[in-house]
Amino acid sequence: MALCEAVASRSPLLWPRVLLFGDPITQFSFQQGGWGASLADMLVRKCDAKIILPRLIRKGSGLDSPVAVTIFFGANDSALKDENPKQHVPLEEFVANLRSMVRYLRSMDVPEGRLILITPPPLCEAAWAQECLQQGCKLNRLNSVVGEYARAFTSSPGLRG
Repeated sequence: MALCEAVASRSPLLWPRVLLFGDPITQFSFQQGGWGASLADMLVRKCDAKIILPRLIRKGSGLDSPVAVTIFFGANDSALKDENPKQHVPLEEFVANLRSMVRYLRSMDVPEGRLILITPPPLCEAAWAQECLQQGCKLNRLNSVVGEYARAFTSSPGLRG
């Protein structure tokens, strides 16, 4: 049974798992032809992490417990609202989504040591400005804004132990 079918049918996935939630930085972190690339191709931009999470992780059998869960959002969410409204997620909504996911994982008894929160990385504005120029758009991200989203991981109650 394919992973998508198992998730859709609510059948448990009974092998050790590492779940990687994130934006294209996570998507492109897999090598071509690897299991991560295949999984990403099946699920990329088809699942909202908050919606799919309860189907992937349930309370109960230790066999169903993930080896690790990474949450790596913010690079696209921190896009400037006026320049990239499709990807922009307001900071308050971004934090609320993170809290919701962390709260759910803790309620499912995922041990704190298996939950890995990854902040959005710094942005090289000069290189990104060149990329935007080549795509015919204005600079749509700023390192200072990315930094606000990154700080949300370390300063928001409910996201740390």
